Amino acid sequence: MKNKLKNILITNDDGHNAIGLEILKEIAYKLTDKVFVVSPKHNQSAKSKSITIQKEIDFEQLSEFVWVINGTPTDCVFFALNYLFKEKMPELILSGVNAGSNIGDEVSYSGTVAAAWEGAVRGVNSFALSQYGGTNDLKSYEVSQTYGLEIVKQLINLDSNSAKFYNINFPNQIIRNNIVDNFQFTYLASQKKADELIFNPNNKSFRIGRMINESYSALNSDLQIIKNKKISISPLLLNLTDKDFLIKN
Repeated sequence: MKNKLKNILITNDDGHNAIGLEILKEIAYKLTDKVFVVSPKHNQSAKSKSITIQKEIDFEQLSEFVWVINGTPTDCVFFALNYLFKEKMPELILSGVNAGSNIGDEVSYSGTVAAAWEGAVRGVNSFALSQYGGTNDLKSYEVSQTYGLEIVKQLINLDSNSAKFYNINFPNQIIRNNIVDNFQFTYLASQKKADELIFNPNNKSFRIGRMINESYSALNSDLQIIKNKKISISPLLLNLTDKDFLIKN
């Protein structure tokens, strides 16, 4: 990438005070001088592509290029693309860096991926970035902080006839020295077996716990690549139509 981008929109689902968002700002400011930040006021993990339609959505402008939205990640992108970028779309949307992975079947629940999805729907190159093992500790984001910029640069430079929509997952450790050897294009795993439900018998309520996964993962899936301590990059499609079925029928 020879020239800087004119602007970048960044967002997330962990909220505007998240460490991962600060790392994403660092990456974005090395690609452009103008970074628009539109992020949720509170943690919105696992909100997927949900939008708020039953009530008004409060927002606050914190500085010239920073807004906080009391809504979901997709609400944030709605606000940005239909208000801030109403006349002309941003050159790139980055969503993340998520605290924890968004691998395989996790993608369908992810607010981080959903925000990038909405950008791609509008024709904007959109990348979702997630850090396996990411917590409230900056050190847990060491891999995404070290390699995030180079990965984003390489993806920007790839030729494509449509909006690029990538799901990027960083492992908690890198064991190879060469950047080329540290990432791999992958497909989404199908790892879900069941879900943990945590019941409170006193008030007849329950919480949803962790996803229970199969004991194996397919070769070259994003799940397996992360286990191999490599960065997983999955190119995603917007159209969910089963084209093979249509061809056969």
